[in-house]
Amino acid sequence: MKLTFNKGILVKILLDIRVFDRESLNIDNKKIRSRKLLTFAFPIIFLIIIASSIPNLKTESRNICYDSYITERGVHDSDIKRELINILSNSDLASNLIDTVYTDKDCWLELRIDRQMLYQHWRNGQTEKYPVSSGNKYLDKGVESRPGLFAIFFKEAHHQSTQFNNADMYHFMPFNQGIGFHSLDGNGYYGTLGVAPSSHGCIRMRRNDAEKLFKDCPLGTLVLAHRGSTLRTVGFAPDGYKNPEEYTKDNYKLMLSKNLYNILKGNYYLNERYFFVVDPNAIPKTGVYIAYDGKLPEHQKMPLNSFKIYYYADRLRPEMILPVMDAFPDSNFVSEIFSDLIDDDNSASDQNDGNITDKELIKEYFNNPIGILPYYGPDK
Repeated sequence: MKLTFNKGILVKILLDIRVFDRESLNIDNKKIRSRKLLTFAFPIIFLIIIASSIPNLKTESRNICYDSYITERGVHDSDIKRELINILSNSDLASNLIDTVYTDKDCWLELRIDRQMLYQHWRNGQTEKYPVSSGNKYLDKGVESRPGLFAIFFKEAHHQSTQFNNADMYHFMPFNQGIGFHSLDGNGYYGTLGVAPSSHGCIRMRRNDAEKLFKDCPLGTLVLAHRGSTLRTVGFAPDGYKNPEEYTKDNYKLMLSKNLYNILKGNYYLNERYFFVVDPNAIPKTGVYIAYDGKLPEHQKMPLNSFKIYYYADRLRPEMILPVMDAFPDSNFVSEIFSDLIDDDNSASDQNDGNITDKELIKEYFNNPIGILPYYGPDK
């Protein structure tokens, strides 16, 4: 067999081998230099570790101040080094909060006086609406329909008015003293339903609508009446929910007052909130205040909690580490650390929170300021 060689290919192979050897030599030189550098640096690193591990008998204490979303870290017993980690700010918290009163019924009623419309809210999320006509204060013996949280306290399929010449009122359900839902004889009044107030005080409805409502709504059904401005609403408690304990009427009054008070004062996230199903019997016939003339604060105040963590900075004696964390409501400490985060208005309201009595709370945040409706006797 005769072997033939291409001179060009042979030269290229020899050149590739030469280049490969040169690159290998460069790699070996780099490895040698790296090893020399590590050999030189290792003693220095070892000395640094030894020096940092010398036992330190001085106890180091560090303060970490938390509120729900803000962390402040610093060195205790020395100048505090500010390192603010803003995970969630005031603007991230819900600001337009309103108070929710819970019912265990399957529906509740929302009377929009400004729209002349009644909404029936169901537990399954469905809402039905009915055109109505409310009270007109400009009529003779007329009483304007008023805002508040009420409850249906009486039901009568056929009621005769003692005030207006024994007028027949069908499927009558009063909720605010003598004011209630009902229909009348004939249909001449239908033209004002959903349009304008035209009754002497009661809420007029079509006969079919009043009859349906009468069947749907048991005694104790909540009625929220307003003109588009309310800081209270009604929600459904979980099906089958029972209050954790028995409450008196005074308990309900105080809990409802505190829940609304905390929202209006910006203390929703700070103070305890009461979750309960309201007893309709605790709602007076004059109604409960819904803060229709109230104003929400710009934001709800954020909770501020303080924690102290103590430990020994001794790496050679790990058994001396004390994993102790104490929580303490130190208002002075919190005020000092977060002085730039707490505005003067909030601080002032905090100082006054403890000065209001339960009686004053109920008077201002439970009792409906509208009070008792005027009564006009029957014509002689």
